[in-house]
Amino acid sequence: MDKNWWILLLKKIIETCISIKVLTITAILIISTYLVTHGFMSGGEWGATNGGVISTIAAIREVFKISKIRNGNKDVIT
Repeated sequence: MDKNWWILLLKKIIETCISIKVLTITAILIISTYLVTHGFMSGGEWGATNGGVISTIAAIREVFKISKIRNGNKDVIT
């Protein structure tokens, strides 16, 4: 593997970590965990909240992938 491959891999990892999806999921997990540990939320509510947010974000991501393929790899949002 050449040096360029490692640079591209690092760039991709950083872009993924900075993306809004990762930040949203991280924020929701941190906030809901804080609420559970301080008694403002039950474990069931924690699971429903995090499961709902994560599955919704994943579903939206897949819809955009499908739309992009159907539109000839053009961005859906113009």
